[in-house]
Amino acid sequence: MNVSRKTDIDARFAVAGCYVRAYFGVMTTLSYDRMVRAMRENDASFDGRCYVGVHSTGIYCLPSCPARLPLLKNVRFYRTREEAIAAGLRGCKRCRAERYPDTLPDWLPELIGVMRRNRSERLTESMLAELAGVDITTVRRHFRAQLGLSPMAFHRRQRLLYARQLLSEGADYLSAAFACGYESASGFREAFHREFGTTPGRMKNHAG
Repeated sequence: MNVSRKTDIDARFAVAGCYVRAYFGVMTTLSYDRMVRAMRENDASFDGRCYVGVHSTGIYCLPSCPARLPLLKNVRFYRTREEAIAAGLRGCKRCRAERYPDTLPDWLPELIGVMRRNRSERLTESMLAELAGVDITTVRRHFRAQLGLSPMAFHRRQRLLYARQLLSEGADYLSAAFACGYESASGFREAFHREFGTTPGRMKNHAG
């Protein structure tokens, strides 16, 4: 074997060794106990770092999956989605593990659209959960992950943005308050100031 050929082979083994060490290094940092805790706590920060294989049902999930916790004896953890698939598992439809990191549920954009269109009324969490077809805990989790706000905080902001628009268009204080679903002028004023750092009256005067 000539020297250049041997050097090339040595280089390839060196690169392969780096990948192997990197792979097992990650698995070492993710101890079994830590992965179990991530699964039990629905810790989304571990999504993509490991997958939860539930061999009693034949599916694999993200650690943050909101489904009922499986019995630990039926669970095996996988470093990659490909490993889980190779083990004969299919992706969970609830947490959309097969689509990670594109795991945005279909109901979320629709729900956001409903909240933006209904700025004149106060939606409740039970109404949102019913519209989404999932429990309110799941709704809250996706809103915070995607928008950084709770569902109620997001909808309140949409209503107050609508009120600010009405004020800029010449509406009076009380009309703007009632139009965005507030029954109390003082409650509207407090929420408006908290959101925009100024009062509705000053906003209107400035717009005028």
